[in-house]
Amino acid sequence: ISPDLKECALRLWNHGWNVEDICDALGVSKTSCYRWRRIFDELGTVNKPPSPLKGPTRIITQALLTAIEDLFIEDSDFFLDEVCTWLTFEHQITISTSALSRNLTQAGLT
Repeated sequence: ISPDLKECALRLWNHGWNVEDICDALGVSKTSCYRWRRIFDELGTVNKPPSPLKGPTRIITQALLTAIEDLFIEDSDFFLDEVCTWLTFEHQITISTSALSRNLTQAGLT
């Protein structure tokens, strides 16, 4: 739902419209209207800022980075999902392809 629609709903509410009428007119739920009001009251905007949190960052040890580097030296055609599978079976490390990519980038292996 666009910020414009959320702001419109709150403006109508501030001008004395009944919440049920706003929901009928704009096709939104009462729960959404109350949530937007709460967010606006807390933050001064109808949208929450994006969460800075990501999933847990998996740090691959230097020994594993060296093993991955050796793996790429042996066969440079490996895809990230194949490296993830290799890490799971050979080293009991479960890691997503995105986390592996971040770790390899940080280590300068891309």
